Amino acid sequence: MSQPPPLTPASVVRLRREGGVAHFPGLARPRCIRCARVSEAQRDELWRLLSRAEAGAGVEEGPGADRRRFCLSVEDASGTTLWGLTVAEETVPPALIEWWRRADDEAKNEGDP
Repeated sequence: MSQPPPLTPASVVRLRREGGVAHFPGLARPRCIRCARVSEAQRDELWRLLSRAEAGAGVEEGPGADRRRFCLSVEDASGTTLWGLTVAEETVPPALIEWWRRADDEAKNEGDP
């Protein structure tokens, strides 16, 4: 596994929650963080959180069909995926889950540059 690339103002971080017994469309919708809209300090914090999530990726998931996972990716300005990771929800740093909660709903921003 590799660490996420450095986040620049052109980067877009996509976060998607999947799995679990019940399907809630509002929670399943992909969210995105357009790094041009956040400060350099926030980009640094987000990069550290993605790195911590990557570090937890090797943790074995316990049994159970109701497990939730987070799919994380970093894209460049053209939409090319530079890094991607799927991890068990329980290994995701709580602060990254907060970023996911506050992130833009991708469906609302399809027309955004």
